[in-house]
Amino acid sequence: NFTIAAHPMAIMVAVIGGLSTIFSELDCMNPDHRWLACERLVAKVPVLAAYAYKTSIGQPLMPPQAKLSFAENFLYLMFGTPLEEYQVDPIQAKAIDAFMILHMDHEQNASTSTVRTAGSSQANPYACIAAGVASLWGPAHGGANEAVIKMLEKIGTADQVPQFVEDVKAKKEGIRLMGFGHRVYKNYDPRARFMKELVDESLKAMGVHDPLLEVAQKLEEVALSDEYFLKRKLYPNVDYYSGILLRAIGIPTSMFTVMFAMSRTVGWMAQWNEMISEGQMRISRPRQLYVGARHRDYEPVKQRSRTESFDRQGTNFHLEETVTR
Repeated sequence: NFTIAAHPMAIMVAVIGGLSTIFSELDCMNPDHRWLACERLVAKVPVLAAYAYKTSIGQPLMPPQAKLSFAENFLYLMFGTPLEEYQVDPIQAKAIDAFMILHMDHEQNASTSTVRTAGSSQANPYACIAAGVASLWGPAHGGANEAVIKMLEKIGTADQVPQFVEDVKAKKEGIRLMGFGHRVYKNYDPRARFMKELVDESLKAMGVHDPLLEVAQKLEEVALSDEYFLKRKLYPNVDYYSGILLRAIGIPTSMFTVMFAMSRTVGWMAQWNEMISEGQMRISRPRQLYVGARHRDYEPVKQRSRTESFDRQGTNFHLEETVTR
């Protein structure tokens, strides 16, 4: 059992890893076993994600319904309760589907590389995915959209954007521009273009007014007209607007990274299956280059002096011992 205060990502790491105790008979070299593992994980992770949220807020768990689609079931498990009937909003379901597609796979990022590294040892696939979830948990990776929301909240209103931009350029302590720039894209992230349109379309259709969207749009406008950011090829990435979309649906910020993990599981399993099926099963062993000193002066232990500090009453007592033989 997990405590009510447990972070959903901590629950996800533990529970997905725990599935390897139930499905320990899997042979990763067997194509049928691999496909079964893919099906199970793609199906189970959204359920576990919703249950992690329900556990964190102390609400009862809801069983999935066969009549609902993938995205509809997730929303039902997240927000349904035994007390009243929950009707899934088709606009929200469409937005979840789009979010999933945009986040499913994206080259050899940190979490995908982690899954492949773990899988290269022929580890149980559930353990490999748990490793990927742990890697994704970090704020520099899967937590980026949550960091964007915190930044926008800190800015407050659209009229504060110009001052924030000046603080970013001045490298003022504690001020960071989140959701801009990408190691792969040196121009506008194509996923971000679609996400921006999706956010605008979804919020209008749901009748949601989020003041943070105005702040985000103003910040993008100011940044993309400033030579400082253009010269450094800092353009919005997919994380910039995705948090606003999730907020509009009602997903709490503590679940943002879980949503990412739920989507990325599809890509992780595709990468894991591809790696094994194409015979790329040499165990991962990154090369390490020593860059330290090539020569160090060495004094034999018996010739060294040792200085120790100790305080009888917790403050100052000094003892020096010289070892000579």
